[in-house]
Amino acid sequence: MNNLQTINTEYLRASRTIETILVSNQETSDVFFVYNYEGYSFRLFENHFDLISFFLNGNDSQFHFSTESELDDFLSKVKIK
Repeated sequence: MNNLQTINTEYLRASRTIETILVSNQETSDVFFVYNYEGYSFRLFENHFDLISFFLNGNDSQFHFSTESELDDFLSKVKIK
């Protein structure tokens, strides 16, 4: 099981944030970016380029969750590269 640690939160508006999350296990770690839209839409990005592309070009993320618990469950089990 992976460990999750929020290392930065940027507030775009009061109900819209970008969180930088460190996901680690005993062997390795990786950073993910989460766009939280008003607490009911969570888009997960595997790199900063994809996050920027979402805002500039409308490219959607590969992973989308409706609840924070779904997101946490996914990140706790995701294979880290």
